[in-house]
Amino acid sequence: MKIKDIGFDEYFEKLALDSLKINSLEEINNEDLVPARVIRINKRYYTLFSDDGEFLARIKGKIRYNSEIQSELPVVGDWVLMKKSDNNAFIDTILTRKNILYRKANIKKNDIQAIVSNIDYAFIIVGIDNEMPMSAIARYLSVVHTSNIKPIIAISKIDLYEDEEYKELLALIKETYPNETAFAYSSKTGKNADTFLKYIKKDTSSVFIGASGAGKSTIINYLLKDEKMKTQEVREYDFKGMHTTTHRELLVLDSGGVVIDTPGLRNLGLWEDDKGIKKTFEDLEEYAKRCKFKDCTHQHEPDCYILELLENDEIPYERYDAYITLLNENRELQKSSIEIKKDRKAALKKITKHGNKNKKVNK
Repeated sequence: MKIKDIGFDEYFEKLALDSLKINSLEEINNEDLVPARVIRINKRYYTLFSDDGEFLARIKGKIRYNSEIQSELPVVGDWVLMKKSDNNAFIDTILTRKNILYRKANIKKNDIQAIVSNIDYAFIIVGIDNEMPMSAIARYLSVVHTSNIKPIIAISKIDLYEDEEYKELLALIKETYPNETAFAYSSKTGKNADTFLKYIKKDTSSVFIGASGAGKSTIINYLLKDEKMKTQEVREYDFKGMHTTTHRELLVLDSGGVVIDTPGLRNLGLWEDDKGIKKTFEDLEEYAKRCKFKDCTHQHEPDCYILELLENDEIPYERYDAYITLLNENRELQKSSIEIKKDRKAALKKITKHGNKNKKVNK
């Protein structure tokens, strides 16, 4: 297997050649930097795959020194330039990403966490045995859309219920999110499981996201035809999943497609950026332009066009409810961000004032 089999396309080849100031990869010798992909991260060590195989690497000090936030450090899926030696390997450069999947890591601190990068498809795995609210699915869709990745909703474990039950849930999801791709499958029986292979093809990279116990690792094992990823049963008394995957790992199917498993995401917070919400609810965003008030919340204002459509059953209630839930969350997030900035400014002012007092004393 070579790097071109796991996503090293013309885009990354050009970036690598420009960075190395050469015209062809054939010009690279043993002393040069070589392109590689981050396939696994364990604390401060990175497992990289290059044309010469796998290497355990660390990042050079300049990357850590110049990285002000976590997302500027390497993540699984990154393409990098690696310096290799007999016993060690170092990441020298992170090639410009096509995209990166983020989540809100800490609402109070307004931090974001990078999950994976350079992704074509994000499969949102919804376990039928642990009913996920439509607003939670909307949150996943919004975050994925914000990252410029194609989302696909997949309902897992349909072998646990009668056909009518999972088809009813699938119909509800399609009605609530008519512009999204959705299907249902079973890893146990294999029913519709090969639908994933319509998207996971050679030269594509896909990530599997969802709550703990949704079945992400199970479907990856099915696609790999191997028990590569550990799996664990969902607790029967509350149908809540237990974390099985504890790290992100890039794996390659026989077909050549790349898949990345992720730990269960209990909280997938939104960004301040509402681009993902606008993409997920494009129709409602257009309808909102016809409301009387520009700052209409679509909940109680007079002459609200969206409420009018809802009353006339022209918008599914579940779609409306998910839209309002995300708008309210985003509004609170922006307020929180303003407060955080005020607190930081006040703290800086206090530090500066204290420093000025010390200067006067020293005089």
